[in-house]
Amino acid sequence: MSPGKINVLVCGIGEYVTGYVPGQTNISDKSMGVVGLVLMDIRQRGKVDWIGMVGTTGKKHAEIREHIQKGLGKYKGLDTSVDLFPPDDVERDAEAYKEVMDGMEPGDAVIVFTPDDTHYEICFYAIQKGLHVLCTIPIIKTLAEHKTRVEEARENGVHVQIERTGKGPTYGDFSYFNSYMSQPKYQLNTFRSWAGKSSDISYYLNSHHVDICTWFAEGIAKPVKLAASASTGVATSEPHNFVEGTG
Repeated sequence: MSPGKINVLVCGIGEYVTGYVPGQTNISDKSMGVVGLVLMDIRQRGKVDWIGMVGTTGKKHAEIREHIQKGLGKYKGLDTSVDLFPPDDVERDAEAYKEVMDGMEPGDAVIVFTPDDTHYEICFYAIQKGLHVLCTIPIIKTLAEHKTRVEEARENGVHVQIERTGKGPTYGDFSYFNSYMSQPKYQLNTFRSWAGKSSDISYYLNSHHVDICTWFAEGIAKPVKLAASASTGVATSEPHNFVEGTG
């Protein structure tokens, strides 16, 4: 690690990180992702040294490298190099992140953009290694787990934060909050491997709304009632065919 810079490992190599969705990269509203692009920009500004990305299989890496080069290689002066894990010939290794973190130094950082049910273990391993953590919402699925993570972060002297866009310094006095969530149908493919199984689309997406409402009202009021409505059947019908009960 160079002086004044940190190494960053991103756990997750999908749409939100690289913009890569197998067979559908051209229609994504995040065609080049968000996390990877931002890290490359921060590196260009002299704040980040090494960037690594880890998933569960190496079989997608050739397409991901091609996707990154095709979309970002045209920008002069932007270093688009990243190290991808596990190795390209690995069919599946759900714990590949552990070996990568083992080679990092305390004070480096980990960014977690993986399915909801994996956040707890990945964040735990990073914290134990003395690595700062930025995790997509929801960082934890239960209050008990949340309290445990807070204590672990304090004991290991690391920062653990939730990634949340849209929060500004002030929006004035809070009086009324109404939210609406709508996603393009093709984005169901982003969640296909876990939606309705280990977690749910609505749990992931709507936690953003609960989070920002809580932030608005912090120190002012305590929410006591939540009313919500939604359509059903879109994800479980043709041509998507998700498991029954998927939000």
